[in-house]
Parts: sequence; structure tokens; C-alpha cells
Amino acid sequence: MTIRNLTHLMAPKSVALIGASSRPGSVGLTVMRNLSAASFAGDISLVNPNHSEIEGRHCYGSVNDLPEPPE
Repeated sequence: MTIRNLTHLMAPKSVALIGASSRPGSVGLTVMRNLSAASFAGDISLVNPNHSEIEGRHCYGSVNDLPEPPE
């Protein structure tokens, strides 16, 4: 078995956080802050139809609105 295809899972160049949130204590806000605090070097695209921005970061209304597919 090859692990060649696991690279995208283990070391993605970009991620989409579906369900990003500005609500204190929410999973979406916690995950977003953890990705930022961990110095994730890739692009983090936030997705939530109820927000246009969260903590100063642009938020897309749906996955179809993303400029390119995340890894």
C-alpha cells in the first residue's frame, strides 16, 4: 500500500473551515483560532452563509463560492 495520496490529508496546502463561527466557545471559532495559533502556513477559507467576515477574515457563503477547491 502506498502513502503517496495521504500527503493532502497530512500536509494540506489549504483547508476550508465549514461552519466557521464568531460565537464564543463554538467549535467553528475554536478550530479557526487553533489553525491560526498553530501557524498553519496554508490558506484557510472560512465558510458560513450567515457571515461575510469573522475576526477580520473573509467568509464565503458556501463551498461553491470558494475561489479554488481546498486540499
